[in-house]
Amino acid sequence: MQRDRTRPRETTAGTGVPTLIAEASIATNDVDELFSWAHGWDFEIFQLSPGPLGYRSRTVQLPGLRLNWECSAQRLRGRHRMRQDSLFVSLAIAAVRPPVWKGCAVAANQLLVFGADEHELVTPEGMRGLNIEVAPALLDAWGLQAPPGGLLDIAPAAMGRLLIACRRARDLIGEAAEPPTATAVHAAREHILGRLIEALLSGGGVAVAPVAVMSTSDARRFGLVKRAEAAALRSGPEFDVAELADELHTSRRTLHRAIKDWSGIGPQAYFQILRLHRFRRRLLLGRSDEPITAVAYSLGFENMGRLAQLYRRFFGELPSQTRGHVKQLIR
Repeated sequence: MQRDRTRPRETTAGTGVPTLIAEASIATNDVDELFSWAHGWDFEIFQLSPGPLGYRSRTVQLPGLRLNWECSAQRLRGRHRMRQDSLFVSLAIAAVRPPVWKGCAVAANQLLVFGADEHELVTPEGMRGLNIEVAPALLDAWGLQAPPGGLLDIAPAAMGRLLIACRRARDLIGEAAEPPTATAVHAAREHILGRLIEALLSGGGVAVAPVAVMSTSDARRFGLVKRAEAAALRSGPEFDVAELADELHTSRRTLHRAIKDWSGIGPQAYFQILRLHRFRRRLLLGRSDEPITAVAYSLGFENMGRLAQLYRRFFGELPSQTRGHVKQLIR
């Protein structure tokens, strides 16, 4: 992972929240390092398409307000749970196809509001997004309460004004030799917060009305995906899709369509990738003296040559090289 251009700026905005403005950039090709620096979150990230991850992010921190632009070259499936009282929203700026939240395609005019519930999301290759986090102290100062988690329809004009306000704050720091004044920082923050509230109110958010709920059909299909994951991961990598469908009391076509709509790939490939990531995490976090073959067999992999080839496609190295990195770290 690379971190650069971190530039703290002390200000005197005098709002009762931390008076720090900073900019930071992060780059990594290792999915297991992704979000390892995040605090107040539980994360599980899977890379669903092979090749270098190509993750890049740029963060601008204003007093009580964090803006994070991010992109990834590969398709990602994430499970997220927020363990804090912040208001955290996420939106797609550009994507070749819609991200999918709990089986529901996210429209261009929707915000994803992260509440205390667990959220699962698949983002397509090359997607660029913006995350906005408002600290509890700033919410209290404005007399606001974060809406519950879920998708929220936003008026397109309000969404556009919010994006413009965030870009102006990013440009405020830019490459200037001198830090922006406390007055400029305070004004930028208040402008963004005002536009965010406008956007949320246009969709019935900010404790005015519940966030839009999933449709019955989306909830049913996502429930099928979750049950299929649990059943498939109990079996070996070469499980039979037709038998899995019978076990779940559904048709093979329905199962295939639900998983393809969710992940962008078919059932066999999807479950193999999930198992592959669990294999990697066992190598990274398990006992360093446990034989690699034993870890592979415990997860149902039997053909070590095929496993090594697939592993290299996704992670750019062999399992033995991953284990070698771990041994070097614990010396």
